[in-house]
Amino acid sequence: MLVYAQKPPHSATIGGKAKGLYQLRALGQPVPDFLLVPAENFDPLIAQSPRGEEHLPALRQSLLDYRLPAADLQELEKILKSWDFPAMPVVVRSSVADEDGEQHAFPGMMDSFMNLNSLAAVAAAIGKCAASAYSDRALAYRRQKGLSEAARPAVLIQQQVNASVSGVMFTTFPQYPQELAIHVLWGFGESLVGGKAQADEFYFLKQKGDLHRQQLAQKELALQAHQNGGLSEVSVAEEKQLQACLNPKQLQQLFSIGRLLEKHFSRPQDVEFALQGDQLYLLQCRPITQAIPELIVYDNSNIQESYCGVTTPLTFSFASRAYATVYRQTMQVLGLPQAKIEEQEPVVTNLLGLVKGRIYYNINNWYRGLQLLPSFKQNKDDMERMMGVQEPVDFIEDREKTLGQKLKLLPGLLLNLWRLWRSFGKLHSLVPQFHAHFQGCYHKFYQQPLHTLSSSTLIAQKEQLDAKLLRNWTTPIINDFWVMMSNGSVRRKLTKAGINNSEEFLSRYLSGDQEIESTQPTKAMLALARQAWQQPQLQALIISLPENLHQQLALKYPGFYQQVNHFIEQYGDRTVGELKLETTTMRIQPQIFYKYLRNYLHQQVPAEWASSSKLATIAKKELESALQNRSPLFRRKVWKSLAKLQQAIRYRESLRLERTLLFGMYRALYLTMGARLAATGALVAAEDVFYLTEQEILEALQGSFSSPMQLIQQRKEEFAQYKQLEVPARVVVPSPPAEPTTQTAENPQLLLGAGCYPGTVSGELIVIKDPTDSLDVRDKIICALRTDPGWAALFPACRGVLIEKGSSLSHSVILLRELGIPTIINIPGLTQKLQSGQQVTMNGSEGRITIIDHA
Repeated sequence: MLVYAQKPPHSATIGGKAKGLYQLRALGQPVPDFLLVPAENFDPLIAQSPRGEEHLPALRQSLLDYRLPAADLQELEKILKSWDFPAMPVVVRSSVADEDGEQHAFPGMMDSFMNLNSLAAVAAAIGKCAASAYSDRALAYRRQKGLSEAARPAVLIQQQVNASVSGVMFTTFPQYPQELAIHVLWGFGESLVGGKAQADEFYFLKQKGDLHRQQLAQKELALQAHQNGGLSEVSVAEEKQLQACLNPKQLQQLFSIGRLLEKHFSRPQDVEFALQGDQLYLLQCRPITQAIPELIVYDNSNIQESYCGVTTPLTFSFASRAYATVYRQTMQVLGLPQAKIEEQEPVVTNLLGLVKGRIYYNINNWYRGLQLLPSFKQNKDDMERMMGVQEPVDFIEDREKTLGQKLKLLPGLLLNLWRLWRSFGKLHSLVPQFHAHFQGCYHKFYQQPLHTLSSSTLIAQKEQLDAKLLRNWTTPIINDFWVMMSNGSVRRKLTKAGINNSEEFLSRYLSGDQEIESTQPTKAMLALARQAWQQPQLQALIISLPENLHQQLALKYPGFYQQVNHFIEQYGDRTVGELKLETTTMRIQPQIFYKYLRNYLHQQVPAEWASSSKLATIAKKELESALQNRSPLFRRKVWKSLAKLQQAIRYRESLRLERTLLFGMYRALYLTMGARLAATGALVAAEDVFYLTEQEILEALQGSFSSPMQLIQQRKEEFAQYKQLEVPARVVVPSPPAEPTTQTAENPQLLLGAGCYPGTVSGELIVIKDPTDSLDVRDKIICALRTDPGWAALFPACRGVLIEKGSSLSHSVILLRELGIPTIINIPGLTQKLQSGQQVTMNGSEGRITIIDHA
C-alpha cells in the first residue's frame, strides 16, 4: 500500500513527519511533493518477530529485506516518473508513528537516504529506512524516554531539492526564548543537523521582527549531490566561505513563515528548509520538544525607592517573606478558597528577585496575580503606573479563554470585585482600628529590654510580630488596591475631560495636602529647628555636632532632649533606605537626627511649612475650565473620584509610616539576635547578622548552624563586588547577548564557549576523539570535537557534554536539551587543551569551563 494524496489519509499510519508535511501543505507553504509507505506495510514483519534482545538482528534483517509488492512497485515507478525521475532524484526518510510528535522528536535517530536516482536504490532504501527504527541508537532513545520498543515505521519518499542552501529554523530559540533562530549553510543540510559543520547563525527578536544578532561561519566545505547517487563533500569557493548564505529578503521571508507556523500550531516549531536557486522549500516541521524556559522579567521600578542600591541577604529574605505574607492576605481579602491560594504558592514566594545584590520585582508573578481579577488589561495598566514600570511587558498577557470559560469564571470574578469594593467602603473605620492595634503592639515591643532576652525569647518575639502585625496587614492591602484602582479611574476620567498629561496634572492637584502623613516628620523637625534657632548656644552646639551631642543635650537642655527622644520614638525609623534592615537609623544612632537637624540651622528657620498649595489651586482652576462644557453628572463623577483618590493617598501615607515602624522593630530584633550570636563567638560583630538569611539566623540561635563566619565573609566579598557594578533597571532572564562575541579567556584555567543547556556540574573529563577510545562515560563530563545522533546511547550516563564545534540546532544538541544534560558548544581548541582524567567545573548557562586540576 502506498499513500499519494493531497490530504492525509484516515485509514493509514503515516507518522509525525508526514503529518507535519501535510499541515504545511494545507497552510499553502512550499513543500516538495511526497508519497508514503505507511506503517501497515511493515506491521506483519514486526508482529511475526518474537520479542527480546536476541531476536532484534533477525527483525532488522527482515526489514532490510523488505520490498514493495509488485503492484505497489509499479505505482511507485509511475509516480516517480511524473516527478521526472531519475533526472530529478528523490530522498527516503523515516516517519515513524511516534516520531516528530509533541513529546518526542527522535532527532537523527533514524536513517535518511539522499540523492537516490534509480528505482532499485529507492526500493532498497525503503527497507533500510524502516530497519533503522530498530537501530541501537533508536532503541536506546526509546528506553531513555520510557517508550515502547515496538516501533511502527512509515517511510517517506520525497522529491529532492537540489539545495544551494539548507538550514534549520527554531521559531523559538530554547536558549533565549525571545528570539527566533535560523542556522544555515551552503549545499545540503545533513552536515548541519549532524553537527559536522559550522553554519551561519541569525537571530531575530520575535516581538519586533528585527535581526538582533548574527554570526557568519567560515564554510570551507559543502555537501552536494553526486552524479552516481548520494552526497559528496566539495570545497566552497574562497569568496563564498565568509559570505552570508541568505540575503535580508530571504531571512525576512523565513522569519514571517516562522511566526505564522508558531501561531498556527500554538507552540514553537523546528523547521528544516532548503533553497533551490531562489525558491524556498520547507522540508520538515515538528514541535520543539525540549523545555523552553520561561522569560522572567525583573524590574526595579519604584522598588528601588525602598531598597536603593545593593542590599544584604537578610533584607532580601525578609522582604521576600513579607511580600509573600501580604500577597496571601490579598487573596484572602478577595475570598479565594484555600486550595486556590495554595495553588498560587510558586507565585507568592517569588514576587521579588535578587540581581547583583539588588532587589527587583519579578514582574511575571505580579501580572499573574492580576489574572485573579476581571479586566486584566485595565488593571495591568493601573498597576504598571503604580509600580513605576517604564516598559510594559507585552508578552505576559491574559490567558485566552473561550466564551464558555469566561461565563464560568465571571460569577467568581465579580464576587471578588464586589468583596473588594465593599472593603473600600469600610476603610474609614478600618484604618483607625488598624492604627490603634499597631500602636498598641509598637509601644509594647519597645517597652521590653531586648538586650536581656534569651535566644528562645527573641525567636518568640519574632513570631509574635509575625502573628500580630505582619500577618494582619489586611487594611493596608485593601487601601493599596483602592489607590491603584482610584488612580486608574481618575486618569481615565481626566483624559476624557481633555486633560492631556493626566499624570503631571495629578502631581500638581494633589500637592500641598496638609493632611498627608509623610509630611509630618519634616514639620516636626522644623518645629524643633525653630526652638533651637531661638537659643543661640543650643544652635551652635548642634551645628558643631560633637560625637556625644545627644548626651550633652540630656545634661544641658533636658527639655529639648525629651522632645528629640519623642521625635525619634515617633519617626526614628524614617530615613533614607528605611526598609533595608542594615540601614543605620536615627533610632539606632541619634547622631543621624542631629545631622538632619543642623541643615535647618545655618539660616533662619521658616515660620511655616512651605506649602505647594498654589500649584493645587492652579490645577483646580484648569480642571474647572476643562469641565465647563461637560454634563453636571460627569463633573460630579470627576470631583468625587478625585476626592476618593486624595483620601486613599492620605490613608496610604499614614499606613506606610507604620510599615516603616514595623521594619524598624524587625531591625531591632535582628540586631539583638546578632549581638547574642557575637557574644557566643558565632559572629565577629552584631552587624554580621545582615549577611545571613532569616532561616540561617534562626538555625544559628538554635545551635544547628554552628559556624557561619566563613559564609558571611564570602557574602561580604560578593556583595562588595556588586557595589562596583552598574545594573540596568530591567533584567530579562535568559537574555541574549546584544552582539555576537567570540569569548576568549586570559586565564589558562578557564575555557569559554556557548552555553546550550543550563546547569553547573563538576567531575572527571573523558575526551573521546575516536570510537575506539574508552566509552566509559558514567558520571563523567564528555569532551568531543563533534557529536552526532550516534552518541545518543552515551549521553544519559554522563554528567555534562563539551563540544568543540557544533550548532545549537543540531540533532545531538536537541537531544541533549531533551535529556536535560548541561551542554556547552563551540569551545576553541577544546580537545587539544583538555585530556581525560582532568577535573573540571562546567557552567552550561554561562558557557564557562573551569579546570580544577590537571591529569
